[in-house]
Amino acid sequence: MTPKQLAAQLRCPSGDEGALVADNMNRHNQPIIAASYQALSPSAGDHIVEVGPGTAGYLSDLMAMADDLHYTGLDQSPAMVAQAQHHHGHQEQVRFVEGDLHDPPLAPGSADHVVAINVVYFWNPLLPALAALRKLLRPGGQLCLGLRDRSSMATLPVFRHGFLTYDGPDLQQSLKTAGFVDVRQQIVPEKSINVMGQIMHKTGLVITALNPEA
Repeated sequence: MTPKQLAAQLRCPSGDEGALVADNMNRHNQPIIAASYQALSPSAGDHIVEVGPGTAGYLSDLMAMADDLHYTGLDQSPAMVAQAQHHHGHQEQVRFVEGDLHDPPLAPGSADHVVAINVVYFWNPLLPALAALRKLLRPGGQLCLGLRDRSSMATLPVFRHGFLTYDGPDLQQSLKTAGFVDVRQQIVPEKSINVMGQIMHKTGLVITALNPEA
């Protein structure tokens, strides 16, 4: 798979190659997924929307954090929605829906938490995407973005094909511009991995923010 082909699969996995990419993402993204889920700190009965969950390989960890959680995974990849539904659809309070962030089949203001891990790179332009995330959140609801910083991604060819990268402060400022408040950042050290024959030295970021109270 060429860097350009891999970039397309990371954006929207499909076919046999997409299934392989999704499996690799589950294995290599565990630290940033775990840190992002921990940052949510959900309470009993909360409604959580995850944007771009892929196959949601660590969903059981999230659902174990509090009683009576309700989870919706929103993904633009039909293949990922089908696989996730196959793996997790037996859970009564879990569902996966296919759709675009800018026109999701979800009720505005219905989420207590919105989490998106390693998908902010594809939101171009960024501010309309952040506005769409705010629309999903109830007043006082929490957004959590998990990502790798710019230096982690700068040297690999795959990330030169349609990825937007961030240092951390720049993304925090964009969140404030979009109307979020109480924006905070956590650094998540990660082990290096091999990507297409090149070593990727990773530093994860978990950025949280609140939708203002009405």
